Amino acid sequence: MGYFSVGKKVIIASVLLLGIVGWYSLVNGGDVSPRDQVFLLSTKKTFEYYCSPCHGMKGKGDGTFFTIDLKPKPRNFTDVEYMKKRAEDQLVKSITEGSKAVDKSNLCPPWGKTLTDKRIKELVVYIRGFSSQDPEKQIVVAKAATVEDKKVSVFRSSLRWVFVVVITLALAGGAISEWKKLKNESAKC
Repeated sequence: MGYFSVGKKVIIASVLLLGIVGWYSLVNGGDVSPRDQVFLLSTKKTFEYYCSPCHGMKGKGDGTFFTIDLKPKPRNFTDVEYMKKRAEDQLVKSITEGSKAVDKSNLCPPWGKTLTDKRIKELVVYIRGFSSQDPEKQIVVAKAATVEDKKVSVFRSSLRWVFVVVITLALAGGAISEWKKLKNESAKC
């Protein structure tokens, strides 16, 4: 036999594989908590979770936190004239650093450390869709915002299955090794 028994080889291989998969997961942004994954599946879901409490589901500034005495009132994203005046970088900055960063209300918090740059840019496109005068364009923007990144989902799903298989193999290898030890000990008696 070799230096390592079969059980030890399985355990060593499992630990190495888990280490490589874990490293790859961290490098590729696999560190999103399960709670946040639901809200990050689509831009629409992200908007509904983070923005709609103030801005409303349709972006009209009438969310659940909207009250008559709230000063200033949440921005109405369906206002075509106002949205035409806002540059892309100004919208990105207001989402990333909070609306105070663009000399607006201090009530809208910064989301730059919560959301990725890519998702913030997608939110800008989604928000601009509220002020689109062309109804067909609004539908296209809404559909584009709900498209899920399949590669990330497939990768995360595969990562979970690899973890389950590796742990199962490690446990089975350890159990087989222990059974062999017990068998040898009982044979000696």
